Amino acid sequence: MAKKNLIVGIFVLAGVVLFTVGLFLIGSRHNAFDRHVEFYTEFANLSGLAKGAKVRVSGMEAGQITQIQIPRSPTSRFRVKMQVDAKLRGLVRSDSLVSIETEGLVGDTYLLIKSGTPQAPSAGNLSTLPSKEPLDLSALLDKGNGLMTDATKTIKDADKTIQQLGGDIHNTLGTTDKTIANVNDVVTGIKQGRGAVGMLLRDQQFAGEVRQTLDQANQATGSLAHASGQADQMISNLQGRNLPQKIDDTMDSAKSAAAQLDSTAKQLNQTITEATGPDSSGATAGANLRDSLSNANAATANLADDTESLKHEFFFKGFFKKRGYYQLTDLKPANYREDKVFNSATNRRIWLSASELFDARPDGSEVLSTRGKAALDSAIAQDGGPAIENPVVVEGYSNAPKLAEQIAASRQRAILVSQFLQKRFQLDPRNVGFVALNNHPPANAGRTASDGICINVLVPKK
Repeated sequence: MAKKNLIVGIFVLAGVVLFTVGLFLIGSRHNAFDRHVEFYTEFANLSGLAKGAKVRVSGMEAGQITQIQIPRSPTSRFRVKMQVDAKLRGLVRSDSLVSIETEGLVGDTYLLIKSGTPQAPSAGNLSTLPSKEPLDLSALLDKGNGLMTDATKTIKDADKTIQQLGGDIHNTLGTTDKTIANVNDVVTGIKQGRGAVGMLLRDQQFAGEVRQTLDQANQATGSLAHASGQADQMISNLQGRNLPQKIDDTMDSAKSAAAQLDSTAKQLNQTITEATGPDSSGATAGANLRDSLSNANAATANLADDTESLKHEFFFKGFFKKRGYYQLTDLKPANYREDKVFNSATNRRIWLSASELFDARPDGSEVLSTRGKAALDSAIAQDGGPAIENPVVVEGYSNAPKLAEQIAASRQRAILVSQFLQKRFQLDPRNVGFVALNNHPPANAGRTASDGICINVLVPKK
């Protein structure tokens, strides 16, 4: 019994071993145990390609087709899934072209993956490779039949054209024969003296006239030769009078004058160079000129300071004090508010708001508007004329939120109006001044705040 069980066990073990070996052989044949990479591609026409068909990479068997997805509409394409041996993955690039090929003329179909270019990256797993549609044999045959039909038609048309050309050539040759015969008749008639040309050829009188014409041409040639001799004699006379020598002398004189002019120009250039050159201390004329201008500016500034100081000297102070101001262009807001001359009750004040005088520019600055100019003209006219006869001070005001903005705006408004009045009414610049008072008029101005300008006409006490 034990021996029988041993035999059965050996038989079963041998069967399992044989089954395993066979399984490995079959799996190795179909690459069942190899590592694979899967790719996709798409075709509009499969041309008999089926699931399980072989896949080759550059002609080498590399795998098989594992799945074919059927399109849902006529515009879609068949999506083919394939397995490729991982050993050949380095040959499959993103630009590798997949095509459907046939083994022989009537053999099985398979997929061929061509090697990509080295510059393209390797195709990733489950990526879609570009495809090339298969060549349809029936369509090729239809195109061949069409080409044969067109060739037959072309041959028939060519034969008809040749027949027509043959008839035309025959007619042309007949016409040529007739033309040659006619030319022969014309030449024969000319020789016999028929027609105008024949008469000219046989007319003796015409021949005599031709000879007479030739004689006259010979006489004209002789006259021309005589005139040429006279011209030679004239040229000889000119040469005898030494005209070329005189021309040469004139040219020499011109050259001498040009040389003297060039010498004079050089002397003038040397004089200018010496005048503009450096002096004994090494300073050039330009540097000396700049120094002189700087000294003149300094002297002018000193003179202005001296003149300003004279205004406050004992002998001249009374004059300027009686006048009430020193110079309208040098008014200071603090002194202006306290000065009795500018705050006198006899002065006439003309108040105008900023809204009726100025327009704002895109950059935020202001400009005197057309309506503002008209308002100033009207205000001066209503004032009765003293504004264009007496000294005038234009007070600028602004109610901007910040002090710096008030100072800038009030000063700009006062400058614009004072310049307009001076130009409009031809006022003496010494009698026109301006002052920026921010938003605080003087105590005796009659207002506690303002946003615009006030024309203060200084009227002396009687």
